Amino acid sequence: MIEEMELFEKITLRERVKKELADQYGPIKEALKDVRCKIAILSGKGGVGKTSAVVNIASALKEKGFEVGIMDADVHGPSVPKMTGLNQRTDLHGAWQMKPLKTEQGIKVMSVSLFWPGEDTPVMWTGHYKARVIRQLLATVHWGELDYLLIDLPPGTGDEPVTIMKSIPGLDGVVVVTSPQEVSVAVCSKAISSARELGAPILGLIENMSDFRCPHCGGEISLLGRGRGEDLARTYKIPFLGRIPLSEQAGRAADEGVPVVVSYPGSPASEAFRQVTGRMLEILKEREGKQP
Repeated sequence: MIEEMELFEKITLRERVKKELADQYGPIKEALKDVRCKIAILSGKGGVGKTSAVVNIASALKEKGFEVGIMDADVHGPSVPKMTGLNQRTDLHGAWQMKPLKTEQGIKVMSVSLFWPGEDTPVMWTGHYKARVIRQLLATVHWGELDYLLIDLPPGTGDEPVTIMKSIPGLDGVVVVTSPQEVSVAVCSKAISSARELGAPILGLIENMSDFRCPHCGGEISLLGRGRGEDLARTYKIPFLGRIPLSEQAGRAADEGVPVVVSYPGSPASEAFRQVTGRMLEILKEREGKQP
């Protein structure tokens, strides 16, 4: 009897989730109808510089003349506004009609932190509720015409990032970010597998925090390891987009709220982000027929 009740509860929950996804899918599709290309940025593990990659890829795209937006889907650790210098609040219009804010560079951004009471107030939502709020944001944010919308997913492969990827109609691809550390690469493999199980096309993998270049002698030091990101991409037969070096300038730029591509345009990290972005655009053109 108990087993039958547990089975019934699981079926009921599954049906409720399916209904919510179906109810949201139409509004989400309508809200994103003027977005030409939607790309999710995923990492298996936190602390690998995923948001830094999102912000700087967006900046590199903006440099090329594209209209770009960033959806910060990490509700517990939203850092896109901080890393792009946004300290304003967004307006709430009626029943969850929301308007993204623009950075000085002209990139549109939406994040929970843009309407949350304060930085010291924790977001204590549970899994299913978090996913519901994110779907609500996807359905009600008015992005307008965009060439590229980058979705900064929470780290890991749990309910939250999986539900978000399933909720975005016509997702054009996923970019996976890892660091060279063995523990990061091991967890990153799970992120790749989860994206494949969901049928999301993987555009490629970025190895962030790669070799450190000495500012005095120019020599490169592999502080966190070497080649593991490229090995992982080869193992899973996905494109390797490139390495982003460890950089003091990148850390300083993040603290200042200006992407390193903008604040230090000639730095090795900036050049690496531009090359990664260019490779991503080439793959999109090859796979999807997108015209970058």
